[in-house]
Amino acid sequence: MKTDIDRKPHHHGRLRDEVIALAMEEARAGAIELLSMRDVSRRLGVSPAAIYRHFPDRDEILRAVARAGFDLLAERFEAVVPFGSTAPDAVAALDRFQALALAYVRFASDHYGLWRLMFGPYGRDPNATHLTRPSTYDWLGKSLAELQNFGVIVRATAEDQYFVWTAIHGLSDLQSSPAKIQTALESAVRSHALKTLKALGEPSSDVVVSISSR
Repeated sequence: MKTDIDRKPHHHGRLRDEVIALAMEEARAGAIELLSMRDVSRRLGVSPAAIYRHFPDRDEILRAVARAGFDLLAERFEAVVPFGSTAPDAVAALDRFQALALAYVRFASDHYGLWRLMFGPYGRDPNATHLTRPSTYDWLGKSLAELQNFGVIVRATAEDQYFVWTAIHGLSDLQSSPAKIQTALESAVRSHALKTLKALGEPSSDVVVSISSR
């Protein structure tokens, strides 16, 4: 006798996408830790064996979800600062940096559970070297290089890049967690971004005027 699971048709190629979509919804809801392979098969109406044909274990599902999350974050970055574009001047370079910071914090706020998964153990993807798009870290490095080029900051080393990332990442966590800081998000991010840049060295006097007047 056939069961509902047996009778429900699933295109072979679509099932993998459906598994990732389901797991992403659980991640967004902060319930990913409760998700099991059996839960996935039951909710999609397929046998556990069908899931295992695409994912050898639960960890591989979570890694796939983290990869999809980074793709979504890259889309956010591309929408505000196309990777192939360049800043024409210092003010534009500063605007672009702040736009990226704001996009990052907003992404964390919109998808907090997914964001935490992405920057946990499952986000350390051994296949990351095969990405066909720039990484989010690439966007930050390019933005800091522009700022250095126009004299907004005096250096942009790998250590500086890591410092800036952790500063914005920390703000994202504070703004998105249940203990979030009750401030206007955009103004908080812009202020924090400027203070972070100033920690990398005093910009030239003409740029100080531009920054202070904003």
